[in-house]
Amino acid sequence: MKHPVPQVGPIDDLIEATLQRAGARTGARAGAPTPERPRATADPAIDERLMAHLKKGVAALLDKKAEKLVVLNLQGLTTISDYFVLATAGSDRQAQALADALEMALKAEGRRPLSIEGYQSAVWILIDYGDMVFHVFHDEARRFYGLERLWGDAPDATAAFR
Repeated sequence: MKHPVPQVGPIDDLIEATLQRAGARTGARAGAPTPERPRATADPAIDERLMAHLKKGVAALLDKKAEKLVVLNLQGLTTISDYFVLATAGSDRQAQALADALEMALKAEGRRPLSIEGYQSAVWILIDYGDMVFHVFHDEARRFYGLERLWGDAPDATAAFR
């Protein structure tokens, strides 16, 4: 028996239909976090701790002379993370020193990273804490990957952390 080929409309409709079918199969709950509907923090104490940890991390990076530091607020845009912190290092050694200082500062606050990527090559070191992700780049890598352009809708929250 031959199966008929469905008529496909715009690609967005196809993607939406697939996501709806996948949600129905996995039993997605109404109101569950999705990229269109990120989680909302109900506990102000959690937000306060997050801000304190961000300030501590930013201070550690600035103490080690991080350049072009930017804090992007991703809340409401994605469920990946609440904040991205981008910093530029002038050399491999400085990039590793920035990552080490950050890790030590947040360890003192009881935070340990979920993952650290790129430490050995030190061209782009990613330190993931879940609700906040720190990116330490060489200038050329930062320009190439362009996270500021990629997350252009994210408000620049840098002033709150200086």
